[in-house]
Amino acid sequence: MATQILTDRAEAATRTRKLNKVKINVFLDLLLTVIFMVEMEEHFTGLPLHEILGLLFAAAFSLHILLHWDWIVNVTRTFFRKLIHESRLNYVLNVALFADMLFVTVSGILISRTIGLNLQLSESLEGILRPVHMIGAELVLILVAAHVALHWKWIMTNGGKYLFGWIPKVGSK
Repeated sequence: MATQILTDRAEAATRTRKLNKVKINVFLDLLLTVIFMVEMEEHFTGLPLHEILGLLFAAAFSLHILLHWDWIVNVTRTFFRKLIHESRLNYVLNVALFADMLFVTVSGILISRTIGLNLQLSESLEGILRPVHMIGAELVLILVAAHVALHWKWIMTNGGKYLFGWIPKVGSK
């Protein structure tokens, strides 16, 4: 009996020490959302903070991808086999979002004026990159909205659980 209690406690301690991947995703997604909303309005932050937030967003976005790497590999392997249509749509949307986000990040670094790179691009190249960077950022906004729409059920379920789990449910005591 005592051995069983100790074993149960050890297993419970091990479970609580493991990282809760869903909880990490919820808080990382919240961080990405806040940075994204602020980042989309350069005049709100000023150019130096806009560029720094862009780099922070790129790092957090990379972590988001790493946390979902198993899904990416599995769907890539089964894309043309037995895969439900929603997963294919989600995958194609995510690839487009990744490609656009990569473009916006790289073009942002190339046209950066405050993070110390001073790449000295020709005026004609910078004249092309700056508006294309802005168009890419607007496309990111559309792709993120579609991404959120596809994941709305997950967001509501897990956001409610981890962000608002401390709020008592109506009718429960």
